[in-house]
Amino acid sequence: MKAVFVAGLTVLALPAQAEMRDEEHRIGDTLVRIAVVETIETLTVGPGADAQTKVLSAADVEIVAFLTDPDSEALLGLPVLLVEVTGTHSCEAGDARAYWAVTLGDRPISDGPVTTCQALTPGLAPGMAVLEADPMGEGREFWTWTPGKGWSGQAE
Repeated sequence: MKAVFVAGLTVLALPAQAEMRDEEHRIGDTLVRIAVVETIETLTVGPGADAQTKVLSAADVEIVAFLTDPDSEALLGLPVLLVEVTGTHSCEAGDARAYWAVTLGDRPISDGPVTTCQALTPGLAPGMAVLEADPMGEGREFWTWTPGKGWSGQAE
């Protein structure tokens, strides 16, 4: 199954940077923050800086896709972030990664993880978020996240 990508979709975040730094993103009425405390990054979501709910915490937290624009919301039914957390398990080859879908709303919810040893590329198809790697190769991985149903997929 091949992901249907929305033309002009501005969902990809910049690649993970080696330095840890605080981030803030305003998405409608919601403030999404990644705060660094010593060697841990924490993703929080809420209406403002003084009303945040902790969603994820790890050594490295990176938002890899903002599925929050009107076109993405029309396909998914709600605003969603795809988040990568590294260093969650060990890998013989590649970097350990865990991917989460974080829904925004009155109560932010994280759904995951999908764990892998390779970087997955985010995308969007009608009714689902997509993560995939090496679509035609031997190391093919393809995962979909559907609101209310969670993650499904396969790694070869």
